[in-house]
Amino acid sequence: MKMLIAFGLLFSTPLYADEVDSSIYNCTHKDTSLVRQVMITHQYPGCHVTYIKADETGNKTSKVLWRAQKSTNYCDNKGFDFVEETLQKKYGWVCVDDKNK
Repeated sequence: MKMLIAFGLLFSTPLYADEVDSSIYNCTHKDTSLVRQVMITHQYPGCHVTYIKADETGNKTSKVLWRAQKSTNYCDNKGFDFVEETLQKKYGWVCVDDKNK
């Protein structure tokens, strides 16, 4: 019985929690119909930032830009800076955080 309880506690801890998307930025550009997405995903205790772009035919490619093993703030900061500084200011995309409206 003790083994069953220990087993249940082990697999109910946050260590084995599912991924949680904290932000999903959907970006559009005034000159094209193309769409870009930046997903910041928390995997407690770590995280990753994924950049997804679709071409004219709707094919999507994705790339993990940043990853951290022990911090979620790192990905939040890097992802937000990428959206604000690179996509919006540098390239003119308009991005909306659809997850945290």
